[in-house]
Amino acid sequence: MDRKITIGGSVATIDLTTRRLPMPQLSRGGELVLDSGGGRLPTPDEARLLGIDHRHLPRLPTALPYTYQDGYGRELEQPEQRVAVLDNGRLRATFLPDLGGRLWSLLDLRTGRELLHQPDAVRFANLAIRNAWFAGGVEWNLGVTGHWGLTCEPVCAGVVDGGVLRLWAHERLLGITWRLDAWLPEDSEVLFTHAVIENPTDAALPIYWWSNIAVPQDERTRVIADAERAFHFGYAYRLNEVSVPVREGREVTWPQLHPGSADYFYLTRGEHPWIAAVGADGHGLGQASTGELRGRKMFTWGDGPGGRNWQRWLSGSSAYAEIQAGLATTQLEHLALGPGQSWRFTESYGPIQVEAPEGAWPDVVAAARRATVSPTRLASAHEYLTEVERLPVGQEHRHLRGGADAQGWGALEIAAGHRDPDPATPYDPTRLTREQEAWLALATEGRLDEALQSSAMTSAAWRRRLVAAETGWLRDLLLGMAEHAHGDTERARELWLASVATRQTPDAWRALGLTADSPEDACACLVAAHRLDPSRPRIAVEAVTALLDTGNPGPALDLIAQLPTTVREAPRIAYLEAVALVRTGDGEGAAALLNRPLVLPDLREGDLGLDRLWYEFQTLMGTHDPLPPHYDFRMVLDETAPAREEPAWT
Repeated sequence: MDRKITIGGSVATIDLTTRRLPMPQLSRGGELVLDSGGGRLPTPDEARLLGIDHRHLPRLPTALPYTYQDGYGRELEQPEQRVAVLDNGRLRATFLPDLGGRLWSLLDLRTGRELLHQPDAVRFANLAIRNAWFAGGVEWNLGVTGHWGLTCEPVCAGVVDGGVLRLWAHERLLGITWRLDAWLPEDSEVLFTHAVIENPTDAALPIYWWSNIAVPQDERTRVIADAERAFHFGYAYRLNEVSVPVREGREVTWPQLHPGSADYFYLTRGEHPWIAAVGADGHGLGQASTGELRGRKMFTWGDGPGGRNWQRWLSGSSAYAEIQAGLATTQLEHLALGPGQSWRFTESYGPIQVEAPEGAWPDVVAAARRATVSPTRLASAHEYLTEVERLPVGQEHRHLRGGADAQGWGALEIAAGHRDPDPATPYDPTRLTREQEAWLALATEGRLDEALQSSAMTSAAWRRRLVAAETGWLRDLLLGMAEHAHGDTERARELWLASVATRQTPDAWRALGLTADSPEDACACLVAAHRLDPSRPRIAVEAVTALLDTGNPGPALDLIAQLPTTVREAPRIAYLEAVALVRTGDGEGAAALLNRPLVLPDLREGDLGLDRLWYEFQTLMGTHDPLPPHYDFRMVLDETAPAREEPAWT
């Protein structure tokens, strides 16, 4: 299925095809995400430190209308995935359109060196705003703090005349088109990517973009950026400004030498920001960009037992660090994009070699800058890719452009009259799911279908349609979701209460439970939601968790005992059962579960639940056995530091 394309007399190859990729099955149809998905707002001190002002906007209060992607395990299968491969004889770039357009591989064909971290399989874990995330390659994060809503979703793929691969999708949280062009000219030693962010709405939007680059890590990997200062976040809920490369007497540019997990947001210099990661031999990856993409970051899991466990959990036997590039200085910030405005930036990715990578910081920075940044090359690529932005996507390989899961939400916006068709980012109007067809019926006929009970639409245009719809339990349920997404939770709760007064549904009771003012009210609502449909695993987990949080381990065990077999066997339920057994004094029962051992595929980054369960069990039994390595996912080694339940960003 190769398509050879002439670029000004040169020939590059773009191949759109399919390939089997080892990964767990990821089921669809999760519950709605009614909270922020794990992010947070900056504290007043952090806002002052970062200089947050009129150029910024607060992040959106929820991740609606997205649903959780939490239906996965650890067993690997071999599903067929769409792949897009660019090859110019020097570099080979492989993208995964079925997994958020991830740049999965960047291979230096002259040396055979893989420049990106590429684990032997995709392994999902609970690190994204919708739960499922996987390590490796380059992830394109648009939306709000955290791994974005489409990171494990199919996106559209096509080819533009001029030798450009285009990836695009409707990003539902902001209501805009996510779009990335990739270009690999003949004889080029770097891959270029070009993003366009346009605000088609009549209100300013809070914009967040971070290109998240996983790089191989060994005992001498060094991350280099043009900076002498950085904002440091050490996963103890503190952001502070530090010096680079030495902080408090410790060298911080070797990610593998950190005792715990850490982020460094570099205060970069220069017209063309850049970052690089190289090994002891000086070979590695360099990333640079036009000036719009100002931020640069290093993330390390660190060398503590928890960090090493996370590395194995996500990547098997291979380790990685992350270098990142963003619009803002840190991932606590969201920049204001005005109505009708647009931003664009171009990035370059390629192999570099730095002499004496362990040398003095100024010398290493200068050498890495020379190897990574070519202002002329970046400017020329940016000019060319800006010129082709509006070119239409070709008709070849339409069967590989993407199905309803990739095209449907964009096609729905056009069919509903909310967006004009754009040949540069086309959507097939026949590619609609049953859920999307039901929303279209609201737009065209004013009719609400019960198939929408577990769905949501939150844009201003859809909210207006819901306001105009006939009042009833379903309309109140759906309008409540839209109001909650826009920050009016009080009004949302009024609508959900009206909905359950007309018809009892698990979705309305769940929404009331997750937004309740007290733990007791939350528990009553979530248990009511579960009783109405015991087959929904996440609601069962939420109900049991609420019972435990309100000091009711006995009723929690009773609820677990009555669960349908498929829900009862879920790993998260086994963990909650162990907690309940410990808290009812059943050490023997808890020991049986702990000795299995417990395996939580959806373990959340920063979650200390396994740690706390183990020590509660030790207290019950009167023993002092240390935390087993397979339960140690702690990201903070200082036991006196304030613990974090969830990450502020990832």
